[in-house]
Amino acid sequence: MIRFRRFALVAAATLLVASACASIPALAPTPTPGSQAPTGTAPPAERPSFPIGGLPSVDASGGACQLITADEVAGIMGTTARVSDSSSNSCSYLLGTFASIVVTVDQSDLSGVRILLGNSAQDLTINNLPAVSGVFIGQPAVYVQRGGDQLQVLGVLTGNNDATKAKILQIAQTAVSRW
Repeated sequence: MIRFRRFALVAAATLLVASACASIPALAPTPTPGSQAPTGTAPPAERPSFPIGGLPSVDASGGACQLITADEVAGIMGTTARVSDSSSNSCSYLLGTFASIVVTVDQSDLSGVRILLGNSAQDLTINNLPAVSGVFIGQPAVYVQRGGDQLQVLGVLTGNNDATKAKILQIAQTAVSRW
C-alpha cells in the first residue's frame, strides 16, 4: 500500500510540475473607451518540449533497470527515453514527451491492486503469472504477481487510451520475461 501512496504522490507532483511548465497564451488587451479593439489573432500556444538529452545520466546497469532497457522503452512508446532514476527495486524512464514509465519490484499482492484500480481492473496472465491491468488516477498500470513479489509498470502522464495501455502492457511483458 505504501507503493500506491508513493505512486499517487509522484503522479500528483508530476501533474503539478507539468501544469506549471505549460505555456499560457497572452491575453488580449482590453480596449479603453474611445479606442479600437485589437485586430488579428494571437499565435497558437506551443506545447512545451523537454530536452531529456541535457539531463545527467543515471547508472542503469543494476536493479529493476535490467528488466527493460531505455532503448526498448523508447521503441515501444515511440519517443526518446532515458533512465531518470534507478535503485535496487525501481527504475524510472523519462520520455521525450515529459511522461514517465516506472518499473518497480516490490512485495505486495494483487488483491489491494484490484481495489485500487476499481472498475478498470482487468485480470490477465503474463508468462503464466497472474496479473492485473487498469487505470489509477487516469494513469495506466500493470501489476504482475510471482510468489510474494510483484512487478509494477506504471505510466505517468502517458495518457490512458487503448493504444497507450497496450504499450504499457508490452513493457510489462518484456520486463516479466527477464524477471
